[in-house]
Amino acid sequence: MGGHDTEQGSGSGSLTPSRRTLLSGSVAVTAAGAMLAGLPAGTAEAAEARPDVPGTRWPGHPVRRQLPDPELRAILREIDPARVRATVLRLVSFRTRHTLSSQTDPNHGIGAARDWLFAELSRYAARSGGRMTVQLQSYVQQPASRIPAPTRITDVVATLRGSASPNRVYVVSGHYDSRVTDVMNPDSFQPGADDDASGVAVSLELARVMATREPRATIVFAAVAAEEQGLYGSGYLAGQFKAAGVDVQGMFTDDIVGSSTGDDGSRDPYRVRLFSEGVPTSETPAQAAIRQ
Repeated sequence: MGGHDTEQGSGSGSLTPSRRTLLSGSVAVTAAGAMLAGLPAGTAEAAEARPDVPGTRWPGHPVRRQLPDPELRAILREIDPARVRATVLRLVSFRTRHTLSSQTDPNHGIGAARDWLFAELSRYAARSGGRMTVQLQSYVQQPASRIPAPTRITDVVATLRGSASPNRVYVVSGHYDSRVTDVMNPDSFQPGADDDASGVAVSLELARVMATREPRATIVFAAVAAEEQGLYGSGYLAGQFKAAGVDVQGMFTDDIVGSSTGDDGSRDPYRVRLFSEGVPTSETPAQAAIRQ
């Protein structure tokens, strides 16, 4: 979400390695470090001791800085900025990924993007020795806000099963739909290079480098749909997890990771800002009861 007024100009001509590619790759590196072994000691989860995760600590204890181990260093070396850029440009090439655009045109529209994402993730899964599976998770959204007619919403989801604690699940996602200023316009050129092909590129690059590894926990790499129309795809994914009783212990939602310029005009091409709210400040007692 956000950045919609500038999205119309986010075509391939303005996509330079020093900005979108650099920062998309940086987020992939950050997420790779946390996802490698289901958030081991030295990461956010280290504040909670777990018998199935060696080295974790009790709540309230300081988290010590941990340097990357050899396996993580090897993964970081495989993060490829050129592939990140190629993914962004390929998604831009569909001209529009608006939720209401064509689902059957093989070259343009949301359907073409969906099929390409599925094929790419399936290609990565083929190298996983059967540990990674890829699904198209779909439902038909009935008319609602920003959805004028029944519309199929499809998330592209790759699941890499954990080797030691497969019931612990971590998710990394980006949304692959795009829009222009008029959210109900499915026809105009709306490349969405930054919002949010950049975030989808993080999911794909992590899926690629992790497919040949055996993380202790299960990792889900998702490209969700219909975010711009009202978070429909991510809501459906969350609902699927909840209905199945999945223990989702952490999530990276990557939305607009490819810009070094903040909303206030400040520029910093070297840092990635992460926003995390453990318990929503607006949470009501009734919502807290449901969450527990």
